[in-house]
Amino acid sequence: MKFTKPFLLATLIVTLSGCASPAMDNENENAARNRGAVGGALLGATAGALTGDASLAVKGAALGGVTGGVAGSMKDTDDARNAQRTQVTADGLAQDNRTDAEKRVAEVEAEIKLIELEQQLADLKEEKEDNGA
Repeated sequence: MKFTKPFLLATLIVTLSGCASPAMDNENENAARNRGAVGGALLGATAGALTGDASLAVKGAALGGVTGGVAGSMKDTDDARNAQRTQVTADGLAQDNRTDAEKRVAEVEAEIKLIELEQQLADLKEEKEDNGA
């Protein structure tokens, strides 16, 4: 029994440490859940190991993993809602919210500016022809 406790604890820690890699968080919508589960399991296993009872360490790891996973899932859900609200706001700002009258005024102003530029171009061509002749 003396060999089983340290071996079980070492195996549990190595397993959970291996799960806590950056690959777990890359482009993962459940990143907080994963981190919470791993962190909770480590915390539970440590608390159980401190008591000196291997079965308590395993139970603590399971309870901590579930608790951390649930807490992380709540954060993931909140993050997803915030991202959706931000996207809705961005989409609303990207739309053209001008009235039809405002759009028509902008079109007329653009047409007037185009006519003015065409007139300036014609004047420059005429001036160039007068200087060249």
